[in-house]
Amino acid sequence: MSRSDDTSIEFQNATVCDGTGSPRFSATVTVADGIIQRIGADTGNGDRVIDLDGRVLAPGFIDMHAHSDLRLFEHPEATEKLTQGITTEVLGQDGVSVAPAPAPLRSEWAERVQSLDGTLDTEWSWTTIEAYLDRLEAATPAVNVAYYAPHGNLRSHVAGFEDRPLDDAELSEVESLVNVALDEGAFGLSTGMIYPPSSYGRDDELAALGRVLADRDSFMISHVWNETDRVVESIDRYLSLCDRAGCHAHISHLKVGGQQNWGAATKIIELIDTAVENGQRVTFDQYPYTAGSTTLTAVLPPWARQGETPEILERLQSSTTRARIAESINGDGDWENLARAAGSWENILITDTKSGQFQGTTIEAMATTMDREPVDALCELLLQEELDVTMADFIMDEGDIEQFIQDMRGTFCTDGIFGGNPHPRAIGTVGRLIDRYVTERETLSLEAFVAKAAGTPADILGLQDRGFVREGYVADLVVFDPDAVQTSATFEKPRQLTEGFDYVVVGGTVVLEDETPTGERTGTVLRSPTEWDGRSRPTLHRTNG
Repeated sequence: MSRSDDTSIEFQNATVCDGTGSPRFSATVTVADGIIQRIGADTGNGDRVIDLDGRVLAPGFIDMHAHSDLRLFEHPEATEKLTQGITTEVLGQDGVSVAPAPAPLRSEWAERVQSLDGTLDTEWSWTTIEAYLDRLEAATPAVNVAYYAPHGNLRSHVAGFEDRPLDDAELSEVESLVNVALDEGAFGLSTGMIYPPSSYGRDDELAALGRVLADRDSFMISHVWNETDRVVESIDRYLSLCDRAGCHAHISHLKVGGQQNWGAATKIIELIDTAVENGQRVTFDQYPYTAGSTTLTAVLPPWARQGETPEILERLQSSTTRARIAESINGDGDWENLARAAGSWENILITDTKSGQFQGTTIEAMATTMDREPVDALCELLLQEELDVTMADFIMDEGDIEQFIQDMRGTFCTDGIFGGNPHPRAIGTVGRLIDRYVTERETLSLEAFVAKAAGTPADILGLQDRGFVREGYVADLVVFDPDAVQTSATFEKPRQLTEGFDYVVVGGTVVLEDETPTGERTGTVLRSPTEWDGRSRPTLHRTNG
């Protein structure tokens, strides 16, 4: 597919939201050679003229937490993202992903990430981040891609999938691997404190890796230990850890789960305020839904999901183990109990299974069909599907969601997992944000939304010429009428595309026109040393937040 377009484009009568959060303004924007060449009142400078008649022209949106790590190989057109105005996806999330993958553990990693990141029809050909990004580049995606180094993958080089502290030599090796990962193109280090083996990382280990990041002015991204009963404690612990290391802290998919915890957004924002007042840099991403989504294994107590896949499957076969799992879930143990946060098995929806069975069914309904107790039924399902099951768990409150949306230190994400009957956030996040929270509820101004969706993410990643409508910047742009944007994806019909985006431009080429992909695939696989123009992330604060 085409990687460039020499035709210059003049967008006349544009209402520009430039990504800084500043008030919108009217202008003509001219694009040529992949760059925004001119912003002003002059006209007549483009080979192609598009009269926007007052529609909004904004920088392309950045999905700060995506799971298209393998999907882009088979679906490089990225239709679900382009129709949301997303021009850049950030992969390598939650501390567990596809690269690096030590050769002896490559098949085990392929098994472990399939629920989050999908599968490939062929065996992975890479072991390093650089080789993975090269392979992704060869797939010519329609969107830009950035990548985080997943902590669990790095840790597996020295400790496999063992739950134990690292000795000094092992920690030193992982520290070196963090530097290698950044040199090969990663933008930061992601951790997933509920996903083995990243969850096996001790605080001293993470602080040591954070110091490596601090030396590069890079940052740590974390799915924290607990997003329900101990969410405030977990975020406090994470901020303290990053403060100790001296690195920027970014919180993945910030949320408050469990009705008994609703309202804790106020305390969390206070923690962030205090950290920032003390000199820390703290940011986060979120999606605008009251249901989360992850692997069904996350419902199990931590001891039940230890080890490699065959060990877990063998454990689940035991009726004694299943009874112990039920006891843990029904008890008051000191772990993130998502079943308790949901309040009822009717609030946990199966979204994807390896075989396709029970997709779109609640755990309660599945248990009735199986004529089993809910815990016994979910263990049986995990066994039958070899752990390849995802769920949506309805655990959040609109009040907390809106408080986080209003905080300008936040960014947005889809956290989209695409298999089966997926959570609609994969396809509907941006439409829901604009339709529900900008237009209908006025939770956020359009200018502030664009800053959070484009400018702030670009500053966090250290992208020096993206995320804003500025002369000389890469022409990643979106055009839309805010009143026309709406989400069609629902939990019942999650694969309906977002409506209302008229044009999407990636690298100066129109990749979506009249809400329809053009077939052009001009995305760039972004690599940190190139984007940073060196080994260290530049400090960028171009928004008004």
